[in-house]
Amino acid sequence: MVILFTIGSSLLAIPSNAAAGMKQGAWIPIITGMGCSCLILFILMKTVHRYPTLTFVEINSLLLGKWVGTLVSLMWILTAFIGGVCTLVYYMGHFVTTQIMATTPDYIINIIFSALLVMGLLLGPRTVARTAEILFPVVAVLIAALIGFVSPKIQLEHFQPVWEAGVTPILKITLDYVSFAGFPLVFFLMIYPSSVRTGTKASMTFVLGSLIGGMLLLLVTAACIGVLGAETTARLFYPSYALAKRINIAEFITRIEVIVAAIWIITLFFETIVYFYATMKGLAQLLKLSDERALVLPLGVLAAVLSMVVYHNSAYQQEWDERTWPFWVMTSGLFFPLLLLAVGTIRKKKIP
Repeated sequence: MVILFTIGSSLLAIPSNAAAGMKQGAWIPIITGMGCSCLILFILMKTVHRYPTLTFVEINSLLLGKWVGTLVSLMWILTAFIGGVCTLVYYMGHFVTTQIMATTPDYIINIIFSALLVMGLLLGPRTVARTAEILFPVVAVLIAALIGFVSPKIQLEHFQPVWEAGVTPILKITLDYVSFAGFPLVFFLMIYPSSVRTGTKASMTFVLGSLIGGMLLLLVTAACIGVLGAETTARLFYPSYALAKRINIAEFITRIEVIVAAIWIITLFFETIVYFYATMKGLAQLLKLSDERALVLPLGVLAAVLSMVVYHNSAYQQEWDERTWPFWVMTSGLFFPLLLLAVGTIRKKKIP
């Protein structure tokens, strides 16, 4: 699930953003971003390992008190729902209606996708996790097929000169990477370690999942640069989809960009459902509901509605993703965990 979550919307944003900032060296900030994501994971684990049976929301209440803890949890949940669920439902509708089914209204795709999310959560996180186990090999094979089919078209001169953009853009693109594939990992703290059978022993698996997801993003980005070139990759809204359109094996295997569509739909589903589960379980714990699934249908309907108004247009979406989202998600994925880590170290409060 961590691998699929890491790929998710990053497959849309990272190749074009990295090419725009670093040109031929677009692969460099992805490597630094993977390192930063490991550091973020270290902070998250230090935060929750003292309280392995509690979720992030419960740790908030324990360490920060009823009122401050509730306020922090509400802000955290709002980030998961608006910044995660609603925007990713929008991404799904925008991708399908602009690239595959141009005559279908956005709201139809948004409603169908929201219904699938509701169905998954009603079946429970264990069913979702087992589905991820089944579909991950499919995603891995599709990515391998994509890289294998386009590899004959890779031109090494597209990677030269390597360091043309300088050092400063690396920081910006690294922040872009961790805002999509690093900071959002905090929402797994509603699952890990409290709902994981092996508890904190799964920490290395958590880190490994992030690294594998990052490596797959690195391969796709490198393929985009090698085949399309840095300038073309930077201009395209969906460069990986355009990459798949270049596949032509003996004039027989062509027009199989459905490979990328399948990868993106599968990974985006699991990324969105993690955000959705964090929202649902967090709200249920704040409201002290005995059955968290009572919130699934209302939240699903709300997500479908808000996904139609969360962005005004594609230009607004790009502006928001580049300038606002990194700092918003940094609050939930770095500042709040550091706050809990500091308060926990000072107060040394035990689980009641």
